[in-house]
Formats: sequence, C-alpha cells, structure tokens
Amino acid sequence: MNRNQIVGRAIALGAATFYGFNTTLSRLAYDTGTNPVTLTLFRFLLSTALMLLLVMALRKSLRLQVAPWLFAVCVLGMFATSIGHLGAVKYIPVSLSAIIFYTFPLLVVAWKRIARREPVARRELVAFVLAFAGIGIALGPEFHRFDPRGIALAFGGAIGSATFILSYEQFPPQTDSYVATLWIMIASVVFACLPFPAGFELAFPGQSAGWLYIAAISVASAIAFVLSLKAIASVGGAVFALFLNFEPVIILLLAWMALGEDLTTARVSGMALVVFALFLSHWRARRVEAQVI
Repeated sequence: MNRNQIVGRAIALGAATFYGFNTTLSRLAYDTGTNPVTLTLFRFLLSTALMLLLVMALRKSLRLQVAPWLFAVCVLGMFATSIGHLGAVKYIPVSLSAIIFYTFPLLVVAWKRIARREPVARRELVAFVLAFAGIGIALGPEFHRFDPRGIALAFGGAIGSATFILSYEQFPPQTDSYVATLWIMIASVVFACLPFPAGFELAFPGQSAGWLYIAAISVASAIAFVLSLKAIASVGGAVFALFLNFEPVIILLLAWMALGEDLTTARVSGMALVVFALFLSHWRARRVEAQVI
C-alpha cells in the first residue's frame, strides 16, 4: 500500500467523523420545530456559501469538465442521500434508520461485482459484512416506531449514497474536489427547492438553538463532502464506502460524551467489530493479495 492509499483511508475516516455530527445535530434540529426539507435546503444553501468563499479564497477556476449526465446522476444521488439519511430520523428511531441506511456499502460492492464485473477480494467482502454486522450490534435497532415513510427515506438514502459514490468515481482524475463540491452543492440547492411547489412548506426552527444546529450541520457537511471526494479519488468508491461504516461509531461516542447515553456491552462490542473490519481491510491491502472471487 502506498502513501496515497494510507492518506486516502485517513481522509475517509475524517469524512465519516464529520458525517457523524450530522445525524445527532439533525435530531436536535427537528426537536426545535424544523422538518427534513427545510433542513436540507438551508444545509445546502449555507454549504454552498461556504464553498464559494473557499474557492474564491483559493483562486480556483470554476470550470468543471464532467459529462452533464454524470454530473446530474451524482447530484441526484447526493440529494437523495441527504433527504433520506437526515429525514428518516424524523419518523423512525435513529438506530433503525442507520441500520437501513448502512446497507449502502454492500450496495456499492454488489454493483461493482455484478454490474461492472470487478473482482472483489474475499477478505474485503468479509470486512464489509463484519462492518454491517457490527453496526447492527452496536445500534440494536428499535422497532417500536415502524413508519413506512421513515423506512422509505432511509432506504432511499442508501440507494442515493451508493449512486453518488459510484458516479463520482467516474469523474475525470483531474477533477478539483473543492470546485466539484461547490457545483454539486449549487445543483443540490435547486433540487432542494423542488418539493415546495408540490405542497411542502418551510418549517423554521422555533428556537435560536435550531439555527445554530443547522449552521453546525452545514459546516460539518461541507467539510465531510470535500473529504469524501478526496477519499473516493484516492482509494476508490468501495474502500471509501467501507470506511464510512465508522460514522455510527462516532455517533455513539458523541451520544455518550455529549448526551450522557450509556455505552452498553452490546454497543462497545459492535463498535469494536466495526473497527476490526476496517483493520481487516487495511491489513489485507498491506499484507497480502487475497483470493479473488
């Protein structure tokens, strides 16, 4: 494994960490009176403003040489991820939402194997399965609120995330991650406005804390998104998707440190299994070339 691959994995862990802030902050924002479409719109608006300032400060060219259809698919996938992942927790427990959403790494590797006929190392496939099992053990999904809207949003988010990863993987190698993030955010603002003509209404937070949560989500999202694009370009979509399984570990740690939630034996065991799965994948890449399916 070369230095770029090691750095790419570290960047993927960084992306997972910042994404981990979003779920908890979204739950807190909904408690102040906002809704998924409002949160999504303002998240993209503020993230766009931040990225525009950054691109201008770095004096980067705004030109993005990507096929229009590929760009559209990438944006649609990212928007579905946001509205699905952050919206599902309004209707179903966070743990159940996360279990459904985190099927996306398996969707990525399945698509690469079946549709693209790319070889998948056995040890890598085991790492994917172990990571998903670890999330299931750590979160211990609750079924007392089984709302079809939440189920649909969570699974739609999983499909969107897999679509985003697989499509961005096809972007030209010279694509600048900052400029790509800016244009994807701008296009996502347009997508975020589409629900309103259909009857959806803005629901502003009823407390000032709600706006602080939205601002924090926007900053964390912008950072996580830039790191995501860098990681995909460095280590590929499958490895990036695998390392995003670290996000629930961050969510549980934040809940323990900031909200006082218990770290039960099941949660610690599940978190340890996720970390082991990531180590297993990393060790495979460093030590041996595993048997290919």
